[in-house]
Amino acid sequence: MLKEHLRKKALEIGNIPPHYELEIEDYDEKQKTKAYYIWKNRNQPDKTVTIELGDDGSLLTYSRNDCPSSDIQLSEAELKLTALRFAARHRPLTFMNFTFQAREERNGCIRFIYTKKVLGRPLPDSGFFVDVTRSGFVVQFIYYGDKGEAPVPETFVDREKVVSHYMSVLTFSLVYDVVNFEKIPRLVYEPILPAYSYPAGEDDIVPDQQLCEDRNEPAKPLPAFEHKREISLDELMGFTADMVQTRRRDLGDEIGTTWRKGSVPERKDLSIESYFESSNKNTMKMKTDKKTGKMTAFKSFIEHQGPAFYSAEECEAVALQFLYKLYPRADEFFKMNPLKTDGRGRFRFHFSIWHQDIPLRFGAARILVSPVTGLVEAYMAPDIDPEQLEKINPVPAVTPEEAKAAFLSDFHLRLEWQRDFTPSGNEGYKLVYRPVYPPYIDAQKRKKKRFY
Repeated sequence: MLKEHLRKKALEIGNIPPHYELEIEDYDEKQKTKAYYIWKNRNQPDKTVTIELGDDGSLLTYSRNDCPSSDIQLSEAELKLTALRFAARHRPLTFMNFTFQAREERNGCIRFIYTKKVLGRPLPDSGFFVDVTRSGFVVQFIYYGDKGEAPVPETFVDREKVVSHYMSVLTFSLVYDVVNFEKIPRLVYEPILPAYSYPAGEDDIVPDQQLCEDRNEPAKPLPAFEHKREISLDELMGFTADMVQTRRRDLGDEIGTTWRKGSVPERKDLSIESYFESSNKNTMKMKTDKKTGKMTAFKSFIEHQGPAFYSAEECEAVALQFLYKLYPRADEFFKMNPLKTDGRGRFRFHFSIWHQDIPLRFGAARILVSPVTGLVEAYMAPDIDPEQLEKINPVPAVTPEEAKAAFLSDFHLRLEWQRDFTPSGNEGYKLVYRPVYPPYIDAQKRKKKRFY
């Protein structure tokens, strides 16, 4: 009974047109969790309406991409009023608990953000936001609500003590990095600092966390590789002659394709799990770069049951063969990070990029190999073509001392709230000093004021 009531309410909230059909209905009446719905236009399947309700029928998420075209241009005040009216209509008892924080422009829409504030500072993931088109059509609403208490410390740690804490562990690493969405990487000094923020309360203890991440794992040169026999990428991924391409999508700079083995399995119900099972089962999905035609991502959803037949060494040989097929000069640019396995026992090979003994900050080749089949089941390409690094002078023009001086001139602390959990496990907030600093210092360009 409750399931039908929630579906009816979602239909009313979305004002779903009669030519839309229900594609996903996910709700567990036994657990009485959130109810999730997606309707799609029968004639234009890419036009959808998504609604998520709490078990009490309250609106949590509203999203649609079937906005009608219009030449109407409402004023800023009218758009803000439209957003508030939508929030008041669907969250009448709580929307007044939050105050206006910001206005942002996103994808041709105006986003109005409302949050709860304590000490004049917003609580993360609190409140709600509304996206409105220039004509006044609401296309998205997300309600976060109130996530718990935000106790104000009785005393505060001196800022100088906090700064000293961070400066005592500050180091710099010379790396290549892609900055500001540029196509060519730069040689930069990367500041290495603790990933945590410092609790503002006098009695709080700074957590003991690692300063480094996976990118700083020990990497070793690629082992010697012998091409035992010529084999194609398709063979290494397990493509077979009976697979049929079922989808091809333009993804901007990339093309996405889907290949399926056999027929599409029937959905058991309208749940999210059933939807993805039907969409993905017995498929292989791939992304290729439009300009180069090179594969940028791959994932196989074909399941193979059975014991592990291939050893780690044999799977490593497969991963290396796959890497060399994509990058014939792989030994000049890649190093191998420590081997890991995923939750299903598959081998995860992580090949980080290096040039002239300097690593690339982000971006690596990641290859997943199944010990059951000896096939590549997933691949993620590095963010750049490694050969681009040859164009960069590996000798810095800026000294480490100059880099540190530039960094310190812009380092400061920001007092803000951070999500936290109480000893009893309840959600809440903690006041912290968050270090704010430049993410890199350019190692080649000298500027009068800044190096980034």
